[in-house]
Amino acid sequence: MSPYDSFQNAYESTHSGAATFSAVGLMAMDLPPVQWCVPGLLPEGVTILAGKPKLGKSWLSLNLALAVASGGLALGARQVERGECLYMALEDNQRRLQKRLSKLLGGDDPPGGLHMATSWRTMDDGGAEDLDNWLQDHPQCRLVVVDVLQKVRPHAAASQAVYASDYRALQALHEAAAKHSVAALVVHHLRKAEANDPLDEISGSTGLSGAADGMLVLKRDRGRSEAYLHVDGRDIEEPAEHALMWDSESCSWTLAGDAEEFRISRERTEILRVLEESPAGMTPTEIADASDRNPNSTKKLVWNMSRDGQITSDSGRYYPVTRNLGNP
Repeated sequence: MSPYDSFQNAYESTHSGAATFSAVGLMAMDLPPVQWCVPGLLPEGVTILAGKPKLGKSWLSLNLALAVASGGLALGARQVERGECLYMALEDNQRRLQKRLSKLLGGDDPPGGLHMATSWRTMDDGGAEDLDNWLQDHPQCRLVVVDVLQKVRPHAAASQAVYASDYRALQALHEAAAKHSVAALVVHHLRKAEANDPLDEISGSTGLSGAADGMLVLKRDRGRSEAYLHVDGRDIEEPAEHALMWDSESCSWTLAGDAEEFRISRERTEILRVLEESPAGMTPTEIADASDRNPNSTKKLVWNMSRDGQITSDSGRYYPVTRNLGNP
């Protein structure tokens, strides 16, 4: 008889005190798939949402909390399962929070499953126990939002390394999320310095990104209605970047699709606008100057637009398709 014929438990008997399991036992397990609070964006576990100050992180996290507590669509595009939600608005007061929620509800009644707090003890000073007890009392909870991390992170010991301190900052939240099968969205900041990899812009050491299950990096130019959300994490098969649109009337974010496709569409719209204002037509260099773009990439883009029938060309000059080439 094979030694595995009587295999009943994945964990092996050991005298070392270490809990080990065999590959055979692992593959025999019937493990549930990853549970998503918001499909493709927010799995169970700890996810950091990082962005620069005053660019919409709190609105985005409140959008998600409201969507989960209500059920339906998150960010206007992702179907979510209804469940309770704990939203820690630790930089707000009740008056400001009421005003924000009124904007998002647009006259509708608030969902009964959305619970809020404007203060919470740090995780090393009773906050972890408070969270564990709250989640035990609310077994239908699917999402915990911590806005912001700094308000609940443990006090760092003077002798503790920066990496260890940052890793420890998420440890209690990670344990609570795993124990109660919830998603924890932790709002944090980006550092001032730009980087090629958006994850390198998260403030602090790599201990934070190392401890988190997922990372969301929100980037937005001030005054612009569009933003870009970089998504990465252990349960994300391929890092992705999504375009978001901000509605100032409802103070809500909406997913607008793939970021690269959105950028191309926006660039083409800008070129069409420039050409509409130039009846005599323009060369690629003139278009680049008028739209503050790179000449080489502009030349390629206008050629593609001409090929796609969005604009027409004559003797090296480009025109809107509405122009009659015989009557300039």
